[in-house]
Amino acid sequence: MPIANCIITSDCKNSSGEYKELIKLWASESKKSSEDMTINIATTDEQHGKKYTVMANLLLTSIWSRSDISQLQLGLAKALSLNFNVSLKEVFVATSIVNSGMLVEEDKEIEL
Repeated sequence: MPIANCIITSDCKNSSGEYKELIKLWASESKKSSEDMTINIATTDEQHGKKYTVMANLLLTSIWSRSDISQLQLGLAKALSLNFNVSLKEVFVATSIVNSGMLVEEDKEIEL
């Protein structure tokens, strides 16, 4: 259940203007299956303070090991950098760990 909620600046575009390959790129960069990955993309018109072209909040369940978490968040940062053709300095990823029982899918609490 890796879910990435990404916010990009309004002038940020990838080379093709499409995002369909972003999941495959993330899976490849993190060396993980894309089967349960989700990426949401939202555009912001304003950003104040320290500027980032791409910001992502990565949600992961507590079942992932520390090395898996590292691979997923670093892979996401690299995939976003490549997809949007921006430097890694312009990408920010914050990871949140969701504990077992704190997820609802298909009207059921998910216990891991």
